[in-house]
Amino acid sequence: MELQNALETRRSIRKYQAKPVEPEKIRQMIQAAILAPSWKNSQVTRYYVAQSEEALKKVREALPEFNRNNTKDAPVLIVSTIVKGRSGYNVDGTASNELEDGWGWYCLQ
Repeated sequence: MELQNALETRRSIRKYQAKPVEPEKIRQMIQAAILAPSWKNSQVTRYYVAQSEEALKKVREALPEFNRNNTKDAPVLIVSTIVKGRSGYNVDGTASNELEDGWGWYCLQ
């Protein structure tokens, strides 16, 4: 798929099919996300895949009700997190911008 076509036809999914997702597709999605630019190439994002009923339940419990309802049939949830104290800081540990640790959260949105 060409980038322009992907941008023009993208949509937010609000209903999911309760059917398994191939592990290779999950790996491809995470690999694509890893290749996205990060501030000063700090690579602070970490991805966690919830597939088991127990893991899916735990993730859903942490979601706001609206998102909990939207993901009720999703067979896989990918949670992105950041490593605090890296993005927005110089090698010596001083903040390099006014966002400090907030920079990592900004990049995820």
